[in-house]
Amino acid sequence: METSETDQLAQLLGELRAEGHSARQETNALRRELIVVKEHTNDLARQLLQAQAGHMPLPAIGASVPTQSSNPVQVVLPGAIPLAPRERFVGDPKWFAVFMNQCRLHFLCRPGAFPNDPAKVAFVLSYLSGSAADWSITLVNQDDPLLRDFQEFQQNMEKLFARHSQGQV
Repeated sequence: METSETDQLAQLLGELRAEGHSARQETNALRRELIVVKEHTNDLARQLLQAQAGHMPLPAIGASVPTQSSNPVQVVLPGAIPLAPRERFVGDPKWFAVFMNQCRLHFLCRPGAFPNDPAKVAFVLSYLSGSAADWSITLVNQDDPLLRDFQEFQQNMEKLFARHSQGQV
């Protein structure tokens, strides 16, 4: 009878070893999949930061992120509103209102990217060229207080570049 119990214990031990091996394989597969998902999450986080900084568009809401398994991970970015890219403002008065409206839409839809006045001013400055950029160079070189007060900055831009300031209504 002892042999029978020994055989049963040996058989049970073999089954446990097989289950342990199978569990290790499954755990390793899950770890590999987790690494892939983590890499995709990091990529999406980088894309989100770049998009908030205005360097690239956000990925589509509800975009699937492929994984090694047959089930893709569904990623939904809350508050990710697709916006048209901003056009550079060269100082032409007929485009001032459109340009400022585009900037305000970005501030409204991505408040986390523009937490304060200097961030808003820097965003606007980064899209100036031509005579508007020439004006901004002096502000930056002199560390003008307008760089820290968006409302004052916008009013000064309006005086210089809006239609009504050029005698055009």
